[in-house]
Amino acid sequence: MKQQRENSEIYNRGGGLQGADLTGAGLEGACLYRANLAEAILDGANLRGSDLQGANLRKASLYEADLKGANLGGSNLGMSDLRRACLEETKLSRVNLNRANLLGARLVGARLDHVDLASAILPDGARYEEGMCIERYTDKNHPDFDATLALIHELGKDTDNASPPETEAEAYRKLPWKQFVEQTYGSLADNPIELHVYGDSLE
Repeated sequence: MKQQRENSEIYNRGGGLQGADLTGAGLEGACLYRANLAEAILDGANLRGSDLQGANLRKASLYEADLKGANLGGSNLGMSDLRRACLEETKLSRVNLNRANLLGARLVGARLDHVDLASAILPDGARYEEGMCIERYTDKNHPDFDATLALIHELGKDTDNASPPETEAEAYRKLPWKQFVEQTYGSLADNPIELHVYGDSLE
């Protein structure tokens, strides 16, 4: 409880978090409601159960971050790096995931209502297209869930000492996020994705 209060005090002071390096930060249960974390580095951060409703995480790096049970309702994760992140049981309702990289991410039990996944890279390396089935990543009872999970597990293995990547998905995983964005979408300054807040209540 004390750690949660300290996190709330620190991260509600306003400003100063855009582009901040918070690699490996312990932010479990933190109150980051509508925080501006655009382009912040949160690689390996513990954000379990945190309140990130309406937060601006555009172009943020969340590689291997733990967001299990977090509430990201109405947040902006456009062009964010969520490779190998834990998003199990995470609330992702009305979230902007446009052009985000979810390669190897775990989405079991995640709530993905009214989510913008346009051009996003999905956990198994597929690029999202309208009408694609997302339940195979989130629903254990889906007939393709086990096969999809096995593929994601293979993509998540450490291949630093392996032979050069042979697939597009493997190539994406090995690129630094900035280089990935520039090679895939052009300059980081092109077509910025602005923060949208969906109404006063984000519950």
